[in-house]
Amino acid sequence: MEFRAQFFAGILLYLIWNGVSLLFIDVVFQQIGTTSLRGWNRDEMWVLYGTFVVLESLCYGLLGPNMWRFSQTVRDGTLDLALTKPVNTQFWVSLRYIDFNGLLNSLVGFALLIYGLQRAQLQPNLAQWLLWLGLLLCGFVLAYCVWFACVTLSIWAVKLEGIAVVFDPMMQMARFPIQIYPLRLQGALTWVLPVAFLTTFPSQALLGQSGIATLATAIAFSLCALFATHLFFSFALRSYGSASG
Repeated sequence: MEFRAQFFAGILLYLIWNGVSLLFIDVVFQQIGTTSLRGWNRDEMWVLYGTFVVLESLCYGLLGPNMWRFSQTVRDGTLDLALTKPVNTQFWVSLRYIDFNGLLNSLVGFALLIYGLQRAQLQPNLAQWLLWLGLLLCGFVLAYCVWFACVTLSIWAVKLEGIAVVFDPMMQMARFPIQIYPLRLQGALTWVLPVAFLTTFPSQALLGQSGIATLATAIAFSLCALFATHLFFSFALRSYGSASG
């Protein structure tokens, strides 16, 4: 917040962007002339979009500043410094920087989420909110795993500054429920690119369509993905040549 004009301008632009996205949802439902799209009505789409904004804010606020810098740390030798720190290297390079402006955007997501629930005349109980939170955290971990695995490739190809942007298409796909995609792709968008775990499953928890079995599956999948990402990063470090060497 040191540069206040930029800080508030960023919030304003984010509000405008979300306004345009919500307008797009309304226009789609008006054009198709139906109250439901692949099992999702307009109010439920608002709930999903609010969940998406919360997750997006967490990803870009907590992870983004570090993922975008990773290639540079390999090139300029900052990774050498990370390897000497008395802390887990993966943790240090993943969460060293935080974008508070990005995190504040999650408030917009919560507002959209609550508004969507009110429009749908739903009042989730505590268990459903806890289920939503648990699934959202699993979605965050899975998003991190995909993003970090991508930027880890910079260890082999040093000048891959743009590799971090490959995460954006997957994140944008999570703006919509998994059911709108062709059936033949839904399996891949669940278990290969975990789009369904990012927003669809958490939103369904608030809509009464996800249960504890979904959470158990998400936790197991997240832990396996996190462990695989750690192994991949450790393997990549064996090929890392010190920038100062």
